[in-house]
Amino acid sequence: MVSWLQVGSFGEADVALRIASTLTLSFFATASAVLAEGDPEHGRDLARTNCARCHGVDGNARSTSFQPVPMLAGQPAVYLLEQMRNYASGKREDTSKGSAMTNFLRDLTDQDLEDLAAYYAGQARY
Repeated sequence: MVSWLQVGSFGEADVALRIASTLTLSFFATASAVLAEGDPEHGRDLARTNCARCHGVDGNARSTSFQPVPMLAGQPAVYLLEQMRNYASGKREDTSKGSAMTNFLRDLTDQDLEDLAAYYAGQARY
């Protein structure tokens, strides 16, 4: 048996929590890798022409107190893809100037969204 699973050093609830945590991390790592199958080069091109003004080319946004902008660099692709879909559908409120997020994202294909997610997921956060 794997040493960290031994009930002798942890209670049954601790073991169950560790197993659940391991399975959850495995799921998200796998899901992120699958969703990162997008074309990061095409994602970079889309980011440069449409996203860089607010989020920065590399996704390390330089927000101000007047208009906070989320950092996209290094976020899991699964999260980025879900949020872009939410903006495009109107499920997530768009507080960007002129509803820029919704206006841009609703015109993209699902492949474009996957490409953007793959690109930003692969960028280093500072």
